Amino acid sequence: MNSIARIARVSSLLSLAFLTGMTSAAAPTVNITLVYDAAGPFDKATNEAATTGLERAVREHGLPYTTATATDTADLLRQLRVAAKSGSSLIIATGRDSAEALSSVAKEFPSVRFVGVDTLPKGTNTVGLRFREQEGAFLAGYLAANVSSTHVLGVVASANDAVARKYRAGFKAGVVFACPDCRVLVTEVPAQSDVVVVSNFAKKQYAQGADIVLAAVGANNRSVVTAATAVQCLREATLPKGVTFRDDQYAKVPRSDPYKADCKGNTRPVFAIATDSSNLDSAGDSDVDRKTLNHTLTSIVKRTDNAVFTLVTEVAQGKPWRTGERGFGLQNDGVELSLGDFNTALITKELLAKVKKVEKLILGGTVKVPVQ
Repeated sequence: MNSIARIARVSSLLSLAFLTGMTSAAAPTVNITLVYDAAGPFDKATNEAATTGLERAVREHGLPYTTATATDTADLLRQLRVAAKSGSSLIIATGRDSAEALSSVAKEFPSVRFVGVDTLPKGTNTVGLRFREQEGAFLAGYLAANVSSTHVLGVVASANDAVARKYRAGFKAGVVFACPDCRVLVTEVPAQSDVVVVSNFAKKQYAQGADIVLAAVGANNRSVVTAATAVQCLREATLPKGVTFRDDQYAKVPRSDPYKADCKGNTRPVFAIATDSSNLDSAGDSDVDRKTLNHTLTSIVKRTDNAVFTLVTEVAQGKPWRTGERGFGLQNDGVELSLGDFNTALITKELLAKVKKVEKLILGGTVKVPVQ
């Protein structure tokens, strides 16, 4: 965001505060800067959700704020220092790789508060907003096992990634909870893999008989969703040895014309389960018609907006600063499964009721969800 846009945004919010009865002498003392990672503010995932939560908080509390985008780690250090020197008292940075930069700059500016989203910085003036992704993944695995037509499911996950490990562990545990006889294929993708590589890994899992594949590859999650729309279905004649079709639970769901043309005979549809954002739901709709079968079964959504809103509200209200990790999961609206018109025909009311029962078991402590 350029300087003119920043000034305009801050000025408009201060004007709003004045019109609601605040004089300039009573202007808010909390000045906020949100620094995005290289994906930018319109990533349709964590960054965009963080913006939503922040804007909701500043509207409610009349706080000035500004934003910036860091192109890499070195630029993040620079952006954090600029924000601190410019008078920001609360600085929020997104990205799993931001912990080191946040910790370093927090040490330089002990009177400024620093917040990491999806990471845990060090220092008494820092907080890390992190998520119990494994809880949402458990529900997704339970759901997938209940509707799988082959009892083979897959996970494509980034290698050496702590968040991906939580998604993988929760998903596998959820599958086993619903279907002890089901198999889960796991493919770890090198961190620097491009969209084509990730998509090909997902297609290989479909070729091995997986009819539902979980995407846990960060920025490349869309690649798994688009792989599902490209493959569309499994064919009985090409199923690998030992894999057979079971009941077709989606036989009555209308298909698009391309699907009908490509998937003749005894076939079953394939699906992806996205992570981090519900914006990937539409990417699984190959014909842009919500009435026909969508190849995104659901998404595991991290409610970064709720986490950021909660933290900013606490600061605005002058509540005590609690350093360290702040966890968000099923209990405090930090994770959820995406539901909407795109998957109404895929997740029946009866199945949703079963998922809700399992959710209560997790919340009550009866079911322990593993993190790796």
